Amino acid sequence: MLRSDFAQKLLNNSLAHGLNFGSRWLLNLVVARQLLATDFGVFSYVYMLANLFFPTIAFGVSFYLIHYSARQQHISLLLNSLVLSFMVFLLLCLGVVAIDYWINDSVPYYLYLLSLLIGLVWAVSQAIFCYLKGRQQFFVEVKSQFVGALSLLVVVGLLFGTVITELDAMLEAVLVASLLPVVMGLNVLWPELKAGVGPYLRNFSHYFGWQDIRRRLHFALHDVFAIIMSNIPFIFLALFSSLLALGQFRKLFILFMPVTLLPVIFSQVFLSRLSRLTDLGAKLQFFRKIFFFTLPLLSLPYVLMWPVGDWLYQLSFNEALDPEHLLMLHLVLATLWITLLKTYFEVLLTSLGANHYKAMLVTFAVVFTALAYCWFNYGLTVELTAWLFLAGNLLITLMLVTACVWQIRLQQKGPTQSKAG
Repeated sequence: MLRSDFAQKLLNNSLAHGLNFGSRWLLNLVVARQLLATDFGVFSYVYMLANLFFPTIAFGVSFYLIHYSARQQHISLLLNSLVLSFMVFLLLCLGVVAIDYWINDSVPYYLYLLSLLIGLVWAVSQAIFCYLKGRQQFFVEVKSQFVGALSLLVVVGLLFGTVITELDAMLEAVLVASLLPVVMGLNVLWPELKAGVGPYLRNFSHYFGWQDIRRRLHFALHDVFAIIMSNIPFIFLALFSSLLALGQFRKLFILFMPVTLLPVIFSQVFLSRLSRLTDLGAKLQFFRKIFFFTLPLLSLPYVLMWPVGDWLYQLSFNEALDPEHLLMLHLVLATLWITLLKTYFEVLLTSLGANHYKAMLVTFAVVFTALAYCWFNYGLTVELTAWLFLAGNLLITLMLVTACVWQIRLQQKGPTQSKAG
């Protein structure tokens, strides 16, 4: 049912993300087992910051570069992305310095700096490989992430063997391991970069300007607010509860981290293919075919993990779940499945050229959900956090489905109205 080239690209993307996230999952699992509960809360806080800094620095690079490099294969697209990322990185560095100076936080500034550097490396890596994916070169990332995963597994081995015990040393090791895929990606692009950097710098104002930033802005807003939506439980548990509660909630995500790969893997290949289809009818036909074939298939891991989640938790972390935390585990798993469903309609809306609506809806959902968290403030519990997380993701999914239906009808009516005019 699926064409061989689509299936091959999906397999390559699955391998690349599987290696990347699989090694990160092992890292988080080993750290959760090795550190005390409070220390793991600090690690979760810093790692959460890296995950928040990453899409902010990337500035909407994922869907933007795949979407546009599938149409226009020019190195200036990648160079613009890298320039923007470094600009945002420098602004965030200044902001973190100011916050650390005025607030006198208990977390050392050096840990903030490490989280920023990790976010920058991840953003550069994503820009390189999304540019290549738009050109249908998916296998390059597989080779690069394989080396990156091996290096991160070395870090996992050092942690497990208690060679590395300090938190800052753990994060430094993650940073070094994350650099290797970037180096390999740049090596593949070196001939193109060597030929293109000179003309790009000589005509910098032609390639880079406010117009480019404005075109990227709604992609960036979506990515930033989408990652906030994914991390919003951690943010508000850190604000209103305790680092211990934050560490407890994060353990559930570590447990289910392998299934969170599915939306990321699938969306990039799906978007690359949909963006190449210009006819609305062909686009919708392909979307329906992929949707009805892949959604049941990709839902199987969620279904299988439902009855064995408590056993996996005890096996992974060597501690049993009480009934309240078991309910929370199931709520988190249900929320992650809703995230998978949401991905289909995010891809469709972007391929329809309406990514700005997606950014607006995700922003609204984040603000609305944040207000709900603030309403409970210091009465926020881990169980209540799980319910709010589920409700927020269900809200954004329903809004995205509505936006897709509205945009399709609008585009279907467009040619008819044009002919009538």
